[in-house]
Amino acid sequence: MAIVDVRVQVGTIPIWGTQFAEMHLRRMMEKYGINRCIVSSTKASSCDFASGNDEISQLAGKGGIYGCAVVNTQYPPQSIEDMRKRMSSPAFVAVLIRSGSPNKPVTLDECSDILNAFRRYAKVVMVEASSREGVLAAEEIARAFGGLKFVLLSMGGTAWRTAIDVADRTLNLVLEVSGSLNPDKIRLAVERVGAHRMVFGSNMPIYDPAVTVGLVDGADITDADKRMIFEGTAKRLFGWAPRESEE
Repeated sequence: MAIVDVRVQVGTIPIWGTQFAEMHLRRMMEKYGINRCIVSSTKASSCDFASGNDEISQLAGKGGIYGCAVVNTQYPPQSIEDMRKRMSSPAFVAVLIRSGSPNKPVTLDECSDILNAFRRYAKVVMVEASSREGVLAAEEIARAFGGLKFVLLSMGGTAWRTAIDVADRTLNLVLEVSGSLNPDKIRLAVERVGAHRMVFGSNMPIYDPAVTVGLVDGADITDADKRMIFEGTAKRLFGWAPRESEE
């Protein structure tokens, strides 16, 4: 079964201080049947988003690798300018918004200027939420920008039930299924939200893709729903399905 992985990081991994580079990513893609992935930079997320995004520019658009630019709410003008440089390229398919306050979820007040500028690109916004506070903040953002498409990374973490509730009432919000390994969350999300609004993400290399692959494969859902989560939803969300059907 082919996989689209919407959540991959490359660069120096802070936890171990080791490098996860293109050659490592290619090996993992081949091992797990990942034919497309969306990558962001660890440097962009941790310290220097512009320099980190430059590194992703060297990878994006090559052999199934697509870019996710990282922006920081502490620097709205610089973030807007960085998006202007990246988002006109089909190699960049999403933006990941990081809060200027460490270990805090992104709020509507701090990201409004950036998202107003982002509207013109008609691409996907990724927001990470690993707590109830973060999930509810993401809901407020998605509701305020109803014309944009959002992916909730980590599916709320331990607050995955809240994430399901929020996605059920927020139609422009898609759940990325990494995070908590509770065996019930995939089934319950499919029942409430539908597999057509769920995407696969591994958070590689922090986690081995086998972890989330096993979570989806082991869920009590149909094979058709598994295929939708592994690739179908992402292909539609990022605009790849129409092009493939025309080939």
